[in-house]
Amino acid sequence: MHRWREPELHFQSGDHGLVAIVKMDGERERRRWTVRVWGEPLGGELVEWGGDDLDAGLSRVMAMLRERVPGLLD
Repeated sequence: MHRWREPELHFQSGDHGLVAIVKMDGERERRRWTVRVWGEPLGGELVEWGGDDLDAGLSRVMAMLRERVPGLLD
């Protein structure tokens, strides 16, 4: 069970013009989780992560968003 340690991804992303999707693919044996974020603040680019540890993935996506658009989620 995942604890969703990065709840601000879900609540703040919509407030800043971003769309976030978390997908679980139960048919895969590896890299079952995919997180994708896109929207106007990213200038048409996509932030994406895939792996097995969703908590780590959400943290990584938040870090990538902060790198690409400083101040966006502060």
